[in-house]
Amino acid sequence: METFGRGCLYIIIGIVALTVLAFLVGGTIQLPWIIVIPLVVLAFWAASRKSRK
Repeated sequence: METFGRGCLYIIIGIVALTVLAFLVGGTIQLPWIIVIPLVVLAFWAASRKSRK
């Protein structure tokens, strides 16, 4: 459960960072699924690595 929560937190932080970047640029940022899916997997992988230690 800790890994899931940490992974979700990493994803939320990433979404907030993209929102702030879009606000600063003054436009929209569109990411295709081929990029989003590996980023989600990477977030949960990083969370599982941190939980093991």
